[in-house]
Amino acid sequence: MQSYLELARDGKKEMWEAVQLEMDRRKTFAEKYNISKLDYATVDNPFDGRVICGHCGSNFGRKVWNSNNERLRRIIWRCNKKYTVKGEKSCENKHVDDTVLYKAFVSVFNEMVENKEYFMEKWKVGLQSENFLIRYKTKQFIKILKNAKVLEEFDIDLFFRIIEKITVFEGEKIIVTLLDGIEIECEIE
Repeated sequence: MQSYLELARDGKKEMWEAVQLEMDRRKTFAEKYNISKLDYATVDNPFDGRVICGHCGSNFGRKVWNSNNERLRRIIWRCNKKYTVKGEKSCENKHVDDTVLYKAFVSVFNEMVENKEYFMEKWKVGLQSENFLIRYKTKQFIKILKNAKVLEEFDIDLFFRIIEKITVFEGEKIIVTLLDGIEIECEIE
């Protein structure tokens, strides 16, 4: 495997620069939302470190309600600052069901597919950017959307490739932010 310096010498300077900018972006994101490690998200828990409170700016944590009764078991996401002092609410934002986050992603991706021309035009501008990361992400988004079809269910690989964060506002709306900064609003049903 080549080192970053070897990649740069081999004419891959643009990729090397994009990687450096991506590492900086992730570090800044983690610091801004007080996330100890952005790589905690897994196949079983893809939203970890990516769900943000629209009320106070903290990140949401995954909670399991009724974990002893499978029939009543429910996974929700709640602001980690909701109860900083036991018994006292610090953040008034409402929780959101896990299923809502899955549906929000599918809805956003399908909106992108249905409005493909709009997004392609936006990304053409990104191809001209001086920023290597923006150009790389733009190429990636164009490639993904070029032949994309409407999703029927959550696609975890696609989620990790295009989503930066999901911001929850008072349990009424969600704003999904793509890795290129585009924000798409969803209503919570």
